[in-house]
Amino acid sequence: MACRLLVLTCVVLLLVYPDLMLVPRQGQSSGVVVEAATQAQVYSLMDKLFNGYRPEVRPSDAGEGTFVFVSLYLLSLQGLDERSQVLESAIIVEAQWVDDWLAWNSSEYGNITDFLYPQSKIWLPDLVIENSVESQRQLGYNMNLVRIESTGLIDWSPSEVIKTGCDIDVTYYPFDTQTCSIIVSTWMSTKKDIDIDPQAGHDGLILDKYGASGTWELMSNSVVNLQNENGLTRIQFKMKLKRLRAYYILNIILPVLFLSFTASMVFFLPSDAGEKIGMGITVLLAYAVYLTIIADNMPQTSLQVSYLAVYLTLLLGLTALGVVLAVVVLHIHHKSDDCQISQRTETITRKLRRLLRLNKQKPGGNKNIPPLDTKQKSLIGCSRPRSKVAVTPVLAAERSMSPPPSYSHDKHEDEEEITWFKVAETLDRFLFILLSFTIAVITLVFLLILAAGPS
Repeated sequence: MACRLLVLTCVVLLLVYPDLMLVPRQGQSSGVVVEAATQAQVYSLMDKLFNGYRPEVRPSDAGEGTFVFVSLYLLSLQGLDERSQVLESAIIVEAQWVDDWLAWNSSEYGNITDFLYPQSKIWLPDLVIENSVESQRQLGYNMNLVRIESTGLIDWSPSEVIKTGCDIDVTYYPFDTQTCSIIVSTWMSTKKDIDIDPQAGHDGLILDKYGASGTWELMSNSVVNLQNENGLTRIQFKMKLKRLRAYYILNIILPVLFLSFTASMVFFLPSDAGEKIGMGITVLLAYAVYLTIIADNMPQTSLQVSYLAVYLTLLLGLTALGVVLAVVVLHIHHKSDDCQISQRTETITRKLRRLLRLNKQKPGGNKNIPPLDTKQKSLIGCSRPRSKVAVTPVLAAERSMSPPPSYSHDKHEDEEEITWFKVAETLDRFLFILLSFTIAVITLVFLLILAAGPS
């Protein structure tokens, strides 16, 4: 009986002993054995994959071309310099391809499905930003990591801050929209070596990580395969940008519109005020300053002309003409009365004063009727005659002393006398209305053109 118990105890101990070996001791982690095994398997996998591997050689077992699938994450728009026509943006270029020389059976290496590795130690496609305005260089940096999967799929995602050229159309500035692009292409590899294509499922830039810009609104984007040049494959990511207008309306458009109302006021200011020329020159300089500010923000090109620059130039020209005409008006105003006014000038002045309602003399009454003196007013207005006999001699005497009034007079007798002062006054009012109307029409046309600009 004792022998049977001893044999049964030994059998139980043999069955339980492997499980006891897996129980962690005090201060020992339960995963040490597993981690040690995984570490050894990773080292073995690395030795297998990179033994004799040369990163400068394109991996291709049958000499076929390598398909590289590219997508672009747009992180932010740093700015668009209209003067130098350069778009600065932060992006992540995600490229995927299959490296047959870096594939393994995961079940043979502890089910390792993927790992990270420095990009400088594996083969990378020679991708560049073709329309970069900076010197061309390899994307990423030496210690940038790539993800290698057991199927040989390589996932490479370098981040960059790039500066690309962008053709600026300033026609409707600042209510303009611009179309810029980022072109990804190979540097030296031809289509038979590397064929780059957009990743499936993406019709343009990926905006999952995009931060909105305070200057430009991203309206739409797309991706197209460009025609091969010299055998190089190329992908173009296009962006349609709309300028945010609130800043420009408050700081450029509204001040210019308010300033345009003062251009014609130089003719509303009386000539005797002495500030006529000073006011005109001040407005003229203000337009010149705004024109300089706008010219500094636009590229030096003659391919397009900004409507805003044309509008400011027209206002500048009208203001300069107003200063010249103000000098002429002042010259007329200070002419001596000894200088005779020609009949033609007098006629035109009379017609303009009648049209502009500047004739201040009220019609009515006959100028040939002499005014009554004090004695006559007292006799007629204050005293009441007692009988016709007493009044008749006085009236008879008055008739004998003065001739009967004449009610037939020339039509020009009611018209005011035209002097050089009135000629200058009439010319001031006429030029004020004419210049105000011209500026209003030009401003209205300018606003309609901007409103009908590109959406």
